[in-house]
Amino acid sequence: MFRMSKLIFPLIFIFISANAFAQSKSPIWNDVAKADLELMGDYVGGWLGEPESNWPNNNPRLFAQVVNAGVGIYDIHLMQDLNRRAQPEFSTRANVKRDKITVKKDGWNFVISKDKIEGSRMFGEEEVNFLLERDPRISPTMGKKPPQGAIVLFDGSDFDEWEHTDGRAVTWNILADGSMEIEPTAENRDADPKIGGGIQTKRKFGDVKFHMEFRYPVEPDRSGQGRGNSGLFFQGAYEAQVLNSYGLEGFWNQLGALYKHSAPLVNAARAPMIWQTYDVTYTAARFEEGVVVENPRITVYLNGTLVQDDVELKHHTAHWQNSREDPVPDEPGPIMLQDHSNRIQFRNIWIKEL
Repeated sequence: MFRMSKLIFPLIFIFISANAFAQSKSPIWNDVAKADLELMGDYVGGWLGEPESNWPNNNPRLFAQVVNAGVGIYDIHLMQDLNRRAQPEFSTRANVKRDKITVKKDGWNFVISKDKIEGSRMFGEEEVNFLLERDPRISPTMGKKPPQGAIVLFDGSDFDEWEHTDGRAVTWNILADGSMEIEPTAENRDADPKIGGGIQTKRKFGDVKFHMEFRYPVEPDRSGQGRGNSGLFFQGAYEAQVLNSYGLEGFWNQLGALYKHSAPLVNAARAPMIWQTYDVTYTAARFEEGVVVENPRITVYLNGTLVQDDVELKHHTAHWQNSREDPVPDEPGPIMLQDHSNRIQFRNIWIKEL
């Protein structure tokens, strides 16, 4: 029998101190709660000892997600894998006290402290211990270099390849770490000249392979579509959603979705403040004598996980029903990044035409 007591976890912890995020002028990135830095995120581990109960013997691994749900408030999900759609073994909401989260409920008794979860669960009359350690789960395509023939759209030095969707020069920020950050219109309504708004590439594209890295802040006072919201658009019409969807169910308006078109196959979202990756292959529509004979298609990997598998785009990924009926683009279009009033950061953006 496979026993957790014989396992050694080869985990490398790459969580970074708060000072590493002090690149932005915004307090959203700088004034981060200690608990968000030390407790929030994915945990990997399993049951300890030689339990008599069949369940932990047959299911030796155990995983957890600690999700910010408000100021000092966290949702905790314990499960058999990190697919949030999998039925959790246990879920609860709890508050931070003295830099720890303590839970004693429904036969579970554990403490979440810096980078680990230690505790036990009752199986009938038997108490079985477990240990989980925090794992940043870095995307396998993080830092991916552009292949030969690719066009570098952003390398941290300038916005030469970009403009606002209304033709203005880009008013977003380039940070000291080589990332760009949305400067939201919502925070600059009285600015003259105008600041903020979505941006798009000056060049136009059809069939492409695309790579982008991004991250969203914690924003504990926000929720739903107001939390970490942006979007990545192809031909100006088809959106791969960007949203803080960590610990959510993976619906068709969340991260990895083709917005209001196709839900992700799995929720592969990471916790706030962790860099994530989008790797996309997009094929434009095909026409014969002005008539669409093949709709656009798209394959999307989020953090190295397949979330959209050669999906046919039967309509625009628009919020309003009548907008979904707009014509299929019949010529190359820009890549767009959306300003949805959240300070999302982006880096290492490149594209290769096919």
